Amino acid sequence: MLAALSLGAAGCGGAAREGAGAAGGAAAGRELPIAAVAAELEGMSGALLEGREATFQDILADTIAKDAYLCLPAPRDVFGGEVPEGERRIAGMMPHYGLFFGPMSYLVRRRGGAWEVEVRIAVEPPAGAGWLELPDCGLSGALGGAMACRGTPYARAASTDACPGSGEFTARATPAAIRALLARWSSEVEGYWNRDARAFGLPVRYDFDFVLADDARGRALRVDLAVPLSPTCGRTPYFSAMRAGWSLPVLAHEVGHVLGLLDEYEALSGIVRCYPKTPFPGAEISRMGLSMREQTRLLPLHHYLVLRRFFCREPASMDPYAGAIR
Repeated sequence: MLAALSLGAAGCGGAAREGAGAAGGAAAGRELPIAAVAAELEGMSGALLEGREATFQDILADTIAKDAYLCLPAPRDVFGGEVPEGERRIAGMMPHYGLFFGPMSYLVRRRGGAWEVEVRIAVEPPAGAGWLELPDCGLSGALGGAMACRGTPYARAASTDACPGSGEFTARATPAAIRALLARWSSEVEGYWNRDARAFGLPVRYDFDFVLADDARGRALRVDLAVPLSPTCGRTPYFSAMRAGWSLPVLAHEVGHVLGLLDEYEALSGIVRCYPKTPFPGAEISRMGLSMREQTRLLPLHHYLVLRRFFCREPASMDPYAGAIR
Protein backbone atom coordinates (compact mmCIF):
# COMPACT_ATOMS: atom_id res chain seq x y z
CA MET A 1 0.00 0.00 0.00
CA LEU A 2 1.03 3.60 -0.40
CA ALA A 3 2.68 5.18 2.61
CA ALA A 4 1.09 8.48 1.60
CA LEU A 5 -2.28 7.22 2.77
CA SER A 6 -1.31 7.35 6.43
CA LEU A 7 0.07 10.87 6.01
CA GLY A 8 -3.20 11.97 4.45
CA ALA A 9 -5.12 10.47 7.34
CA ALA A 10 -3.23 12.47 9.94
CA GLY A 11 -4.12 15.73 8.25
CA CYS A 12 -7.72 14.69 7.75
CA GLY A 13 -8.13 13.59 11.34
CA GLY A 14 -7.56 17.15 12.52
CA ALA A 15 -9.82 18.57 9.84
CA ALA A 16 -12.55 16.13 10.79
CA ARG A 17 -12.51 17.19 14.44
CA GLU A 18 -12.83 20.83 13.40
CA GLY A 19 -15.77 19.84 11.20
CA ALA A 20 -17.61 18.03 14.01
CA GLY A 21 -21.23 18.75 14.68
CA ALA A 22 -23.52 16.61 12.62
CA ALA A 23 -26.74 17.44 10.90
CA GLY A 24 -27.99 15.42 13.86
CA GLY A 25 -25.80 17.56 16.18
CA ALA A 26 -26.24 15.87 19.53
CA ALA A 27 -25.81 12.47 17.88
CA ALA A 28 -22.24 13.19 16.86
CA GLY A 29 -20.80 11.87 20.12
CA ARG A 30 -17.08 11.20 20.38
CA GLU A 31 -14.66 12.05 17.60
CA LEU A 32 -11.66 9.74 17.37
CA PRO A 33 -8.31 9.68 15.55
CA ILE A 34 -8.04 7.39 12.53
CA ALA A 35 -6.10 4.74 14.44
CA ALA A 36 -8.76 4.54 17.17
CA VAL A 37 -11.59 4.31 14.59
CA ALA A 38 -9.68 1.55 12.80
CA ALA A 39 -9.16 -0.34 16.06
CA GLU A 40 -12.89 -0.26 16.86
CA LEU A 41 -13.76 -1.47 13.35
CA GLU A 42 -11.18 -4.25 13.59
CA GLY A 43 -12.78 -5.40 16.83
CA MET A 44 -16.18 -5.56 15.10
CA SER A 45 -14.70 -7.57 12.21
CA GLY A 46 -13.33 -10.41 14.33
CA ALA A 47 -10.78 -12.89 12.98
CA LEU A 48 -11.56 -11.95 9.38
CA LEU A 49 -9.12 -9.03 9.49
CA GLU A 50 -6.24 -10.85 11.19
CA GLY A 51 -3.05 -10.02 9.29
CA ARG A 52 -4.90 -7.47 7.17
CA GLU A 53 -5.27 -4.65 9.68
CA ALA A 54 -2.75 -2.27 8.07
CA THR A 55 -4.39 -2.51 4.66
CA PHE A 56 -7.86 -1.68 5.94
CA GLN A 57 -6.58 1.13 8.16
CA ASP A 58 -4.99 2.61 5.04
CA ILE A 59 -8.26 2.18 3.11
CA LEU A 60 -10.11 3.97 5.93
CA ALA A 61 -7.55 6.79 6.00
CA ASP A 62 -7.52 7.21 2.23
CA THR A 63 -11.32 7.36 1.98
CA ILE A 64 -11.64 9.88 4.81
CA ALA A 65 -8.87 12.02 3.31
CA LYS A 66 -10.77 12.20 -0.01
CA ASP A 67 -14.23 12.84 1.44
CA ALA A 68 -15.85 16.29 1.67
CA TYR A 69 -17.87 15.10 4.68
CA LEU A 70 -15.50 15.85 7.55
CA CYS A 71 -16.09 14.02 10.81
CA LEU A 72 -14.87 10.87 12.54
CA PRO A 73 -17.54 9.65 14.95
CA ALA A 74 -16.68 6.57 16.98
CA PRO A 75 -17.94 3.40 15.26
CA ARG A 76 -19.53 2.21 18.50
CA ASP A 77 -21.55 5.44 18.62
CA VAL A 78 -22.57 5.07 14.96
CA PHE A 79 -23.75 1.47 15.30
CA GLY A 80 -24.87 1.36 18.92
CA GLY A 81 -25.18 4.90 20.22
CA GLU A 82 -28.20 7.02 21.10
CA VAL A 83 -28.83 8.59 17.70
CA PRO A 84 -31.91 10.82 17.22
CA GLU A 85 -34.33 9.72 14.54
CA GLY A 86 -34.27 11.51 11.21
CA GLU A 87 -33.14 11.21 7.63
CA ARG A 88 -30.57 12.88 5.44
CA ARG A 89 -29.71 12.95 1.76
CA ILE A 90 -25.98 12.45 1.21
CA ALA A 91 -24.66 13.76 -2.09
CA GLY A 92 -21.33 14.69 -3.59
CA MET A 93 -18.50 13.04 -5.45
CA MET A 94 -15.45 10.96 -4.74
CA PRO A 95 -12.16 10.84 -6.67
CA HIS A 96 -11.19 7.56 -8.31
CA TYR A 97 -7.56 6.71 -9.20
CA GLY A 98 -6.78 10.43 -9.21
CA LEU A 99 -8.19 10.45 -12.75
CA PHE A 100 -11.90 11.25 -12.47
CA PHE A 101 -14.65 12.13 -10.01
CA GLY A 102 -17.61 9.83 -9.55
CA PRO A 103 -20.96 10.83 -8.04
CA MET A 104 -22.30 9.52 -4.76
CA SER A 105 -25.89 9.94 -3.63
CA TYR A 106 -28.12 8.11 -1.18
CA LEU A 107 -30.68 8.58 1.57
CA VAL A 108 -29.80 7.51 5.10
CA ARG A 109 -32.48 7.28 7.77
CA ARG A 110 -32.40 6.56 11.50
CA ARG A 111 -35.61 4.95 12.73
CA GLY A 112 -36.52 2.60 15.55
CA GLY A 113 -32.94 2.36 16.78
CA ALA A 114 -31.66 1.13 13.40
CA TRP A 115 -30.39 2.50 10.11
CA GLU A 116 -31.97 2.39 6.67
CA VAL A 117 -30.02 3.26 3.51
CA GLU A 118 -31.79 3.79 0.20
CA VAL A 119 -30.35 4.06 -3.32
CA ARG A 120 -32.42 4.47 -6.48
CA ILE A 121 -30.84 4.06 -9.91
CA ALA A 122 -32.81 5.00 -13.02
CA VAL A 123 -31.80 3.50 -16.37
CA GLU A 124 -32.61 4.38 -19.95
CA PRO A 125 -33.24 1.18 -21.93
CA PRO A 126 -30.94 0.53 -24.89
CA ALA A 127 -32.39 1.93 -28.10
CA GLY A 128 -32.54 -0.62 -30.90
CA ALA A 129 -30.77 -3.39 -28.97
CA GLY A 130 -31.90 -6.80 -30.15
CA TRP A 131 -30.40 -8.89 -27.34
CA LEU A 132 -29.32 -8.62 -23.72
CA GLU A 133 -26.17 -10.39 -22.56
CA LEU A 134 -26.84 -11.77 -19.09
CA PRO A 135 -24.48 -13.27 -16.49
CA ASP A 136 -26.47 -16.40 -15.65
CA CYS A 137 -29.84 -18.18 -15.93
CA GLY A 138 -31.47 -16.12 -13.19
CA LEU A 139 -34.22 -14.76 -15.44
CA SER A 140 -35.20 -18.12 -16.88
CA GLY A 141 -38.14 -18.43 -14.49
CA ALA A 142 -39.50 -15.04 -15.51
CA LEU A 143 -38.78 -15.40 -19.22
CA GLY A 144 -39.22 -19.14 -19.71
CA GLY A 145 -37.95 -20.31 -23.07
CA ALA A 146 -37.33 -16.76 -24.23
CA MET A 147 -33.67 -16.90 -23.20
CA ALA A 148 -30.57 -18.93 -23.97
CA CYS A 149 -29.00 -20.47 -20.89
CA ARG A 150 -25.81 -22.54 -21.22
CA GLY A 151 -22.55 -22.74 -19.29
CA THR A 152 -21.11 -21.54 -15.98
CA PRO A 153 -22.64 -18.42 -14.39
CA TYR A 154 -20.22 -15.49 -14.37
CA ALA A 155 -20.21 -15.25 -10.56
CA ARG A 156 -19.04 -18.88 -10.30
CA ALA A 157 -16.43 -18.85 -13.06
CA ALA A 158 -12.82 -19.53 -12.08
CA SER A 159 -11.73 -16.32 -13.82
CA THR A 160 -11.37 -13.04 -11.94
CA ASP A 161 -12.68 -11.26 -15.01
CA ALA A 162 -16.04 -9.63 -14.28
CA CYS A 163 -17.11 -10.67 -17.80
CA PRO A 164 -15.54 -14.13 -18.17
CA GLY A 165 -17.68 -15.31 -21.09
CA SER A 166 -18.01 -18.68 -19.37
CA GLY A 167 -21.39 -19.40 -20.90
CA GLU A 168 -24.12 -18.14 -23.17
CA PHE A 169 -26.88 -16.29 -21.35
CA THR A 170 -28.96 -14.07 -23.61
CA ALA A 171 -32.51 -12.81 -23.95
CA ARG A 172 -34.29 -10.55 -26.39
CA ALA A 173 -34.21 -6.95 -25.17
CA THR A 174 -37.97 -6.69 -24.83
CA PRO A 175 -39.62 -4.32 -22.33
CA ALA A 176 -40.69 -7.40 -20.34
CA ALA A 177 -37.11 -8.73 -20.18
CA ILE A 178 -35.72 -5.36 -19.12
CA ARG A 179 -38.33 -4.97 -16.38
CA ALA A 180 -37.61 -8.50 -15.18
CA LEU A 181 -33.89 -7.71 -15.08
CA LEU A 182 -34.41 -4.53 -13.04
CA ALA A 183 -36.80 -6.32 -10.68
CA ARG A 184 -34.17 -9.00 -10.08
CA TRP A 185 -31.48 -6.42 -9.43
CA SER A 186 -33.77 -4.57 -7.01
CA SER A 187 -34.54 -7.68 -4.97
CA GLU A 188 -31.15 -9.39 -4.98
CA VAL A 189 -28.29 -6.85 -5.20
CA GLU A 190 -29.15 -5.33 -1.81
CA GLY A 191 -29.01 -8.88 -0.45
CA TYR A 192 -25.20 -8.85 -0.40
CA TRP A 193 -25.20 -5.71 1.73
CA ASN A 194 -27.91 -6.94 4.10
CA ARG A 195 -26.29 -10.39 4.37
CA ASP A 196 -23.01 -8.87 5.49
CA ALA A 197 -24.59 -6.34 7.85
CA ARG A 198 -26.40 -9.21 9.58
CA ALA A 199 -23.24 -11.34 9.71
CA PHE A 200 -21.49 -8.62 11.72
CA GLY A 201 -24.53 -7.83 13.84
CA LEU A 202 -24.88 -4.29 12.49
CA PRO A 203 -28.27 -2.53 12.75
CA VAL A 204 -28.54 -1.37 9.14
CA ARG A 205 -30.80 -2.39 6.26
CA TYR A 206 -30.22 -1.50 2.62
CA ASP A 207 -32.88 -0.90 -0.03
CA PHE A 208 -31.66 -0.63 -3.64
CA ASP A 209 -34.21 0.18 -6.33
CA PHE A 210 -33.46 -0.07 -10.06
CA VAL A 211 -36.17 1.57 -12.20
CA LEU A 212 -36.79 2.67 -15.75
CA ALA A 213 -36.07 6.35 -16.25
CA ASP A 214 -39.56 6.95 -17.66
CA ASP A 215 -41.13 5.41 -14.58
CA ALA A 216 -38.99 7.56 -12.29
CA ARG A 217 -39.97 10.72 -14.17
CA GLY A 218 -43.64 9.79 -14.33
CA ARG A 219 -43.82 9.10 -10.60
CA ALA A 220 -41.51 12.00 -9.65
CA LEU A 221 -39.22 9.63 -7.76
CA ARG A 222 -36.01 10.73 -6.08
CA VAL A 223 -33.15 9.40 -8.23
CA ASP A 224 -29.58 8.99 -7.03
CA LEU A 225 -28.02 8.00 -10.34
CA ALA A 226 -29.42 8.15 -13.89
CA VAL A 227 -27.51 6.15 -16.50
CA PRO A 228 -28.06 4.16 -19.71
CA LEU A 229 -28.61 0.42 -19.55
CA SER A 230 -25.96 -1.24 -21.73
CA PRO A 231 -27.10 -4.54 -23.28
CA THR A 232 -23.66 -6.18 -22.88
CA CYS A 233 -21.05 -6.98 -20.25
CA GLY A 234 -17.84 -4.93 -20.02
CA ARG A 235 -15.90 -2.73 -17.63
CA THR A 236 -16.95 0.89 -17.73
CA PRO A 237 -17.36 3.43 -14.91
CA TYR A 238 -20.54 2.96 -12.91
CA PHE A 239 -21.72 6.46 -13.80
CA SER A 240 -21.51 5.82 -17.56
CA ALA A 241 -23.82 2.76 -17.67
CA MET A 242 -25.29 -0.16 -15.80
CA ARG A 243 -24.58 -3.30 -17.83
CA ALA A 244 -27.00 -6.19 -18.34
CA GLY A 245 -24.08 -8.66 -18.30
CA TRP A 246 -22.81 -7.68 -14.84
CA SER A 247 -23.34 -10.34 -12.21
CA LEU A 248 -25.13 -9.56 -8.96
CA PRO A 249 -21.85 -9.44 -6.96
CA VAL A 250 -20.38 -6.94 -9.46
CA LEU A 251 -23.52 -4.80 -9.22
CA ALA A 252 -23.22 -4.86 -5.42
CA HIS A 253 -19.69 -3.47 -5.86
CA GLU A 254 -20.86 -0.76 -8.27
CA VAL A 255 -23.61 0.39 -5.91
CA GLY A 256 -20.83 0.70 -3.34
CA HIS A 257 -19.44 3.51 -5.49
CA VAL A 258 -22.84 5.25 -5.48
CA LEU A 259 -22.56 5.01 -1.67
CA GLY A 260 -19.19 6.76 -1.80
CA LEU A 261 -16.83 3.79 -1.46
CA LEU A 262 -13.60 3.54 -3.43
CA ASP A 263 -12.00 0.62 -5.24
CA GLU A 264 -9.56 -1.39 -3.13
CA TYR A 265 -7.18 -2.56 -5.83
CA GLU A 266 -3.99 -1.25 -7.35
CA ALA A 267 -4.79 1.86 -9.38
CA LEU A 268 -3.31 0.76 -12.70
CA SER A 269 -4.38 -2.88 -12.58
CA GLY A 270 -7.15 -3.42 -15.06
CA ILE A 271 -6.12 -0.24 -16.91
CA VAL A 272 -2.66 -0.96 -18.26
CA ARG A 273 -3.89 -4.53 -18.84
CA CYS A 274 -7.50 -5.55 -18.70
CA TYR A 275 -7.48 -8.31 -16.06
CA PRO A 276 -7.04 -9.49 -13.48
CA LYS A 277 -7.33 -6.49 -11.20
CA THR A 278 -4.96 -6.74 -8.24
CA PRO A 279 -6.55 -6.12 -4.81
CA PHE A 280 -4.48 -4.41 -2.14
CA PRO A 281 -2.77 -7.07 0.03
CA GLY A 282 -5.57 -8.54 2.14
CA ALA A 283 -8.40 -6.82 0.25
CA GLU A 284 -9.24 -9.99 -1.66
CA ILE A 285 -11.79 -10.64 1.12
CA SER A 286 -13.57 -7.36 0.36
CA ARG A 287 -16.45 -6.66 -2.04
CA MET A 288 -14.66 -3.44 -3.02
CA GLY A 289 -11.38 -5.29 -3.58
CA LEU A 290 -12.55 -8.38 -5.47
CA SER A 291 -15.99 -7.55 -6.76
CA MET A 292 -16.97 -10.59 -8.78
CA ARG A 293 -16.82 -13.25 -6.08
CA GLU A 294 -20.06 -14.12 -4.27
CA GLN A 295 -18.24 -14.79 -1.02
CA THR A 296 -16.36 -11.48 -0.66
CA ARG A 297 -17.67 -9.23 2.12
CA LEU A 298 -18.75 -5.73 2.96
CA LEU A 299 -16.96 -5.21 6.24
CA PRO A 300 -17.92 -3.05 9.24
CA LEU A 301 -15.48 -0.52 7.70
CA HIS A 302 -17.71 -0.15 4.62
CA HIS A 303 -20.95 0.20 6.57
CA TYR A 304 -19.27 2.77 8.84
CA LEU A 305 -18.05 4.84 5.88
CA VAL A 306 -21.60 4.97 4.48
CA LEU A 307 -23.30 5.84 7.79
CA ARG A 308 -20.75 8.24 9.29
CA ARG A 309 -21.69 11.04 6.89
CA PHE A 310 -25.04 11.32 8.69
CA PHE A 311 -23.08 12.82 11.60
CA CYS A 312 -21.06 15.35 9.61
CA ARG A 313 -21.84 18.96 8.84
CA GLU A 314 -22.98 19.67 5.32
CA PRO A 315 -19.83 20.26 3.27
CA ALA A 316 -19.10 23.87 2.39
CA SER A 317 -17.87 22.56 -0.95
CA MET A 318 -18.48 19.39 -2.94
CA ASP A 319 -14.75 19.35 -3.75
CA PRO A 320 -13.50 16.38 -1.71
CA TYR A 321 -10.10 18.04 -1.40
CA ALA A 322 -11.45 21.39 -0.14
CA GLY A 323 -10.46 20.66 3.46
CA ALA A 324 -7.15 18.96 2.73
CA ILE A 325 -4.98 22.08 2.93
CA ARG A 326 -5.27 24.38 5.92
